[in-house]
Amino acid sequence: MIELRKITQDNLRKVLDLKVASGQDGYVDSNIYRLAWAYVKETNNEKPPLVFAIYHHDKVVGLVDMGFFELSETTFLFEEFGDKATYGINHFMIEHKYQGKGFGKQAMQKVIEFLRTFPQGKADAIYLSYWKTNEAARGLYASVGFVETGEIWDGQTGESWDPEREDIERAEVGARLGL
Repeated sequence: MIELRKITQDNLRKVLDLKVASGQDGYVDSNIYRLAWAYVKETNNEKPPLVFAIYHHDKVVGLVDMGFFELSETTFLFEEFGDKATYGINHFMIEHKYQGKGFGKQAMQKVIEFLRTFPQGKADAIYLSYWKTNEAARGLYASVGFVETGEIWDGQTGESWDPEREDIERAEVGARLGL
């Protein structure tokens, strides 16, 4: 059974020790970076990110970092879908030795279930992004209902993606799940 649990002194080391499979390093930030980012947001009086360890029974198998975002009328999601607020999944990872066992899909379903409780406010959708070359992520997110928005950008600079570019590994794709 998959559960989302708070990060505590008891599980912090296990969360920090989680690793993705070889070759996936470029697809996700390190867990220490995500926890540091959460700390910075918390100490700067921003709406705190929702960061949880992903458990399968009593084993830490992954980490998820989510946030609530109010959108301006000039954002892509507002213009394209009318979204005024979204929950964003900023980081989602499953430890390499637990990949391919269905834990990612179960964990993502648990995340969606949690976000449907609107823990930080009412939202229109859940939004996430992934590297265009990350077929495993594309398949996982599609399997739980995410649909690509058509938005593609340079994942390093945030600039619009030029389809003539050949370095496709830098393209980041947006996906959305309506609430």
